[in-house]
Amino acid sequence: MADDIDALLRKKALELAKHRLMESAQPQKRELTEAEAVEIVKRITKGDRASEIIENALALYRPHVIPLFKKLAELHTQGVIKELADHELYQILARAGFRVPVKTEVKIVRHGREYKIGES
Repeated sequence: MADDIDALLRKKALELAKHRLMESAQPQKRELTEAEAVEIVKRITKGDRASEIIENALALYRPHVIPLFKKLAELHTQGVIKELADHELYQILARAGFRVPVKTEVKIVRHGREYKIGES
């Protein structure tokens, strides 16, 4: 009976030591702030329209896109994402359900004159 109790105590002690070792081996992850996440996304996104897409998304859907930006920043710090093109960020936002308007102009050049669509 005493051997059974000793074996159980040893087993529990080994499990506890293993659990503590696993906790100490994993570095504590610090939660990114909103500003840090947005800054990282701005830094890794390349292209002419990147800042416009990010600013419009923040202006329209700030509380909802911040978790998405935090996840993108976390993936970048883990090394999964190195760089994003502006159209890739636009597609990610669109697939997540965020319609981000981007200013576009369509110009037609005919006989040396430039016409903009919507112009009379």
